[in-house]
Amino acid sequence: MPLHNIRVPRAPRQPDPLVAAVAAAIDAGAMIPPGATVLVGVSGGGDSVALLSVLRELARSPRRRWRLIAAHLNHRLRGGADEDEAFVRELARRWRIELVVERTDVRALARRRGLGIEEAARDARYDFFLRAAARSASARGASGAPVRASSDEDAEGPPYGGTANAACRVPAAVVAVAHHADDNVETVLHRLARGTHLRGLAGMPASRPLDADGYVLLVRPLLEVRREQIEAHLRRRKLAWRSDPTNADTRFRRNLIRHELLPVLRRLNPQADAAILRLARSAGQVEAHLARQARQALAACRIDPASPELGLSAQRLAALDRPVRRTALREELERLRVPMDQVTTQTLEELADLGEGHRRAVNLPNGLVARRRGGAIVFLPASPPPAPGLDAVELACPGRTGLADGRVVVCRIEPYSPQLLERHRQARRPGVELLDADRVRGPLICRIRRRGDSFGPLGGHGRKSVSDFLTDLKLPRPRRDRVLCVCDRDGIVYLAPLRIANRVRLGPASCRVLRIRVEPPFGPPGE
Repeated sequence: MPLHNIRVPRAPRQPDPLVAAVAAAIDAGAMIPPGATVLVGVSGGGDSVALLSVLRELARSPRRRWRLIAAHLNHRLRGGADEDEAFVRELARRWRIELVVERTDVRALARRRGLGIEEAARDARYDFFLRAAARSASARGASGAPVRASSDEDAEGPPYGGTANAACRVPAAVVAVAHHADDNVETVLHRLARGTHLRGLAGMPASRPLDADGYVLLVRPLLEVRREQIEAHLRRRKLAWRSDPTNADTRFRRNLIRHELLPVLRRLNPQADAAILRLARSAGQVEAHLARQARQALAACRIDPASPELGLSAQRLAALDRPVRRTALREELERLRVPMDQVTTQTLEELADLGEGHRRAVNLPNGLVARRRGGAIVFLPASPPPAPGLDAVELACPGRTGLADGRVVVCRIEPYSPQLLERHRQARRPGVELLDADRVRGPLICRIRRRGDSFGPLGGHGRKSVSDFLTDLKLPRPRRDRVLCVCDRDGIVYLAPLRIANRVRLGPASCRVLRIRVEPPFGPPGE
């Protein structure tokens, strides 16, 4: 047979190594669901350009079908900031990717909040991502909007799935940022230098909720990728990017670690980076195991699982191994929305001593205090202000309603599923309750309790006066005065933040869920 008649099959095109690595990481961690809206943080630097390049290629896959939006925040921190913005605009235009851009004065923000420039820039960046995610989700008809950013890339918060009722929800939007393995090395060293818990040694999580309700998910698809792999991808694809001259300024802590500390460690051990990453993975595994034990122990320590505000049993808490006890108390502080960046190891040790009776009270950030009261440990405002009178106000449903005492009531409508209800029961958060939306009659009114109020509490038999209900709970009097009545036309549906009415409970026949969140549950702490 003549040679020219022989058909030689074409060798299959080999995927780009970085694209393949990122696809594997996304699939292994279930980071981005099919059809998701993905906001990609693009500064114009090489890391973020490479991330946008990779996600753009993956988004075309029929099984992914992502909607990509490039998100650029102009920090106005240096002379080239406007040129960075122009570069990102041109890149998005050339690649036909949606783009959202905002400008902010980070220096002014740092002055207002009393923060350093690095910290203010992170706050501004994540606030921007949340606003952009809310707009994109609203444009696609997603219900609700995120309410606040959680901590930044240096925060020692749990990974996605670490706090329960945000964990299993399909996010309305995903925010992808370009932190990579070398950034993680620097993060571990930074935390080690300033002092950290075991969780801090685990480095940055690959994904975590960005908002309080888990409707926006922050993901780091490059977290297992080294800087040289990113640079190789940029060369292969002949991609341009912007260089930030401030990356060489060792007055900034991360630059000091990158340019001065890490070179010394590499002289001691050429594989220092790999060793630090191994330490982070091991710390993360131990931390995850300890957190699982602590959550189970915390549930067993509650005096009344249906009313977490009644506190924890000091005796059951003292019976726990001290590492589990410390971790359980950390979980409780997170449930109470205590700013964890202000909680030290010493604070956790003092809380652990409460269970053993070695101290009577521990002051906490955010105007809270943990007190030993009889056989219970309770968390209260340090000096509660007098409760202002609250006129009856109609709640926006869905929506957010501000109250005269500073609290906010947020209502959402969600589809019902048994799994949603089970997750809520396993990880109750103060002030958050789920009602059957179709059993609520008419508009919702929120007011303070009145003489003669009664309702049929969930788990009880028949009706009970609100006064007797609060007495039976042995709730401290300052908190009794701050209880709210959320009512429909037939009466109380939610005695906030304590118990819903039996008549609006969820069941197998439920179709829609009304999620009500009162924040903070008992009102702002004392000044």
